[in-house]
Amino acid sequence: MKKSLFILISLFCLKGLSQNSILVTNMATSATVAANTIIESNTTPNTITSIDFDLTNTSASTKSYHVVRRDIMLNVVAATSTTADAHFCFGSQCYGAEVDTSLMALTLNSGQSASQVIGSYNILTTDLAEATAVGYSYVKYCFYNVANHNDSLEFSIKYNGPLGVNEVSANVLSSFELFPNPATDATVIKVNSQKATNAKVVIYNALGAVVSEKNVNMAEGKNKIDLNVDGLSSGVYFAQIKTANNSVTKKLIIK
Repeated sequence: MKKSLFILISLFCLKGLSQNSILVTNMATSATVAANTIIESNTTPNTITSIDFDLTNTSASTKSYHVVRRDIMLNVVAATSTTADAHFCFGSQCYGAEVDTSLMALTLNSGQSASQVIGSYNILTTDLAEATAVGYSYVKYCFYNVANHNDSLEFSIKYNGPLGVNEVSANVLSSFELFPNPATDATVIKVNSQKATNAKVVIYNALGAVVSEKNVNMAEGKNKIDLNVDGLSSGVYFAQIKTANNSVTKKLIIK
């Protein structure tokens, strides 16, 4: 149910739907954040970079809001096997990287801002914990009205990105993981995609022969792909995801 709701909200945000109840302000600059705004930021190795955003209910009635985070691309440092992690605080709660949707809604009266609510962590604080070296990360956030999901506003934060989004999109896939690995009868591919795209998952044996392949539909952001390896003999294999623009490969060990 939670996954279905996340996909539904993501679709509303992807369409850029926005109504009049949501006003977002970058608290560092006091600038209004319009729908689909891309905010540039820089990071430091092994350091958390935070940006605060205020949310105001501009409607004539009380409304409640949630936040969704989507990790489109996270910096991976292969030399140290470290990855940047995105996380956030909102509506009196702080969430780790594994939580992408706020669990507590923030209720605002007509004209009220999150910064005016008594207590801590009511504004949206976006955090990126950088890896051991600086690299490109791209994260999207979306506010939405609990009672009307069309009432939403999405914006993006691009970390250490001198190139435009379209220029880096050739490398569509990132953060490729297999779990469990070693595997016995099944494993799960976890991979981020910068955009929705068609892909193919191919498993090769140690000699380079194809032993399994299937077509998959990749969503923008995080993806989990179940792989049945029950029919494969014990040994070393390579799992590869191919798109029209690039591919990523990971060693897979079958017990």
